[in-house]
Amino acid sequence: MLAGPAVIHESAKTYAANVTMPFARRLIVAMRAGEAAGGDKRGKQSAALLIYGEEEWPDLDLRVDDHADPLAELERLEAVSRERWVHFAKFLPASASGRPS
Repeated sequence: MLAGPAVIHESAKTYAANVTMPFARRLIVAMRAGEAAGGDKRGKQSAALLIYGEEEWPDLDLRVDDHADPLAELERLEAVSRERWVHFAKFLPASASGRPS
């Protein structure tokens, strides 16, 4: 459903060029580059970011449905997560191995 190969190329190029960025932000800027290169040929409506670490629950789970500018909203929600979620997340219990049994 992508507009063409430039979407993947620009996304990958931008991801590789931003190694110093926090992972979630790096993914979002890569998605923005893909969108600028044509994105989804059906248009834009939703975006999501789901990142797993060592636990059975996600480190970050953001979803934007039916929005005029879904990547801007995803970016806003990611910023809110840096303000609020990261401080809470460090108090969650952890499995002994870091992986669910």
